[in-house]
Amino acid sequence: MGKWADGKTLSNKSWGLLKENKYFLWFPIMGLLLSMIPLVILGSGALALAALGMNVLAIVVGFIGLILINFAFTISGAAMVAAVDEELSGRDSTLGYGFGKAFRRLGPLLVWSVIRAVVSALLGLLRGNGGGAAAVAGNVLAAIGAAAWSIVTFFVTPYIMLKGLSAVPALKASVHMVREKWGTQVTGGVRIGLRLLVITLPAIALIVGGFYLLTGSGASVSLGLVLLAVGFVLIMISALLSSALQSIFSVALFHFTTGEGGYGPFTPEELNGVLTKK
Repeated sequence: MGKWADGKTLSNKSWGLLKENKYFLWFPIMGLLLSMIPLVILGSGALALAALGMNVLAIVVGFIGLILINFAFTISGAAMVAAVDEELSGRDSTLGYGFGKAFRRLGPLLVWSVIRAVVSALLGLLRGNGGGAAAVAGNVLAAIGAAAWSIVTFFVTPYIMLKGLSAVPALKASVHMVREKWGTQVTGGVRIGLRLLVITLPAIALIVGGFYLLTGSGASVSLGLVLLAVGFVLIMISALLSSALQSIFSVALFHFTTGEGGYGPFTPEELNGVLTKK
């Protein structure tokens, strides 16, 4: 089969594994819930400090909040990697098992969260807030940077959780693996993303329609708020599914590219089909 067909097979099997282990979805949900704590507390604190003219302190508090938000998602993602690893190895796992393993790796995960927060802040600085060519160029560079960062860091969490590496060595190892096996996560990731379009596209349409109706009056405003609410819920569902599926995909590929077993329903031929031959 070609890469596209192999990517489709991997995508189908990732969905199948998620259906068999629906508790996987609780990991990104827990990450979202945990992230709300620093978002509400430190986010509101940063806004209050900014309103008082204490801009430097507001930036510091906001950045600490960004680190803790990343930490929440990093812990939940690491917990899911541990649980997926157990399931792919033929052993039953649980939500508690995954988080138990993640809590034993809090140090490296915290450092990785700081790195992620710094990169997010730098990419945010690239984005232009105004009009003009400079703003457009900044937004384009930020988008390219975010996409490249997503690709080269694809295996960082598996290296931290499954190989016991610290954050910086895990990042170096992930970059090296992607360079050596370029194409690994791209094909399968695209297939997963396309299947989620059945949720994402209607959600975007609802959000656009909702904002349009908000410019009206009376009943149209109420309907607009309903459309916005439904659209954002669908976007959230799509994000949760994407997070779970990508974790499944990354662990299976990690085992294969590091020469280990534990592929679950995936075959070595299917996994090898999306690797770039060098």
